[in-house]
Amino acid sequence: MVPDLRARLRSGDFLLGTWLTILDPIVPELLAGGGFDLFIADGEHGAVGTDHLVAMVIATRAAGVPVLYRVGANEPVRIMHALDAGAAGVVVPQVRSPADVERAVAWCRYPPTGLRGVAPRRVSGYGRGTAAYLKAANDAVTCCAQIETREAMDALDEIFAVPGLDTVLIGPNDLAASLGHLGEPTHPVVEAAIDRVLERGSAAGIPVGAWTGSPTQARQRRAQGFAWATISSDYGFMVAAGDATVREVREG
Repeated sequence: MVPDLRARLRSGDFLLGTWLTILDPIVPELLAGGGFDLFIADGEHGAVGTDHLVAMVIATRAAGVPVLYRVGANEPVRIMHALDAGAAGVVVPQVRSPADVERAVAWCRYPPTGLRGVAPRRVSGYGRGTAAYLKAANDAVTCCAQIETREAMDALDEIFAVPGLDTVLIGPNDLAASLGHLGEPTHPVVEAAIDRVLERGSAAGIPVGAWTGSPTQARQRRAQGFAWATISSDYGFMVAAGDATVREVREG
């Protein structure tokens, strides 16, 4: 059974995650020892497929770090593949309407609440724990919608009112582009939109997360009242550490 990420998101503790894009499962296994609360494996802009996701989930199981999967599109097969593989939930990008969220939620839940097909396989211990998994799954799977479009901003209250939505993640880069500020994720207009998402989510009782690019920014989001944040990525950490090491040697 996947860790109860939904409960942790509502616990009041600030959770910190990062993005998985490198396909070798040794990378998330290595990062899982560093104290992260969650990972997001990227199947939208990254090349993480279901087979890679399975390896990542296995690699992080011992450390108890849940892995969400950002699907490439809001489609039932992609969502069900991720959940059956053992992901703690899914992150659905490019949400534009309450109907988009309703569709994602439906494919994350078994009937009668939703439409998810019944074939848990790996996530049920390959059939050894099917009954227990089916009983608990609807209360354990995390459905996260990304708020990153102008259309979503125009329908925030309706989106937050969709039953079964567990959390949202703000994508500042796409949000900036959608608001007419491509490449300017810290533009005042974008920051104002981010503040509004947090305010409306808090009013609705929905935990709000944000992508951040640095420890300073992550601390700022925590101070603002965000429930969680992602910071950088597996390759981002490698680039930063590698570049800093080379500079230190050459300039020292």
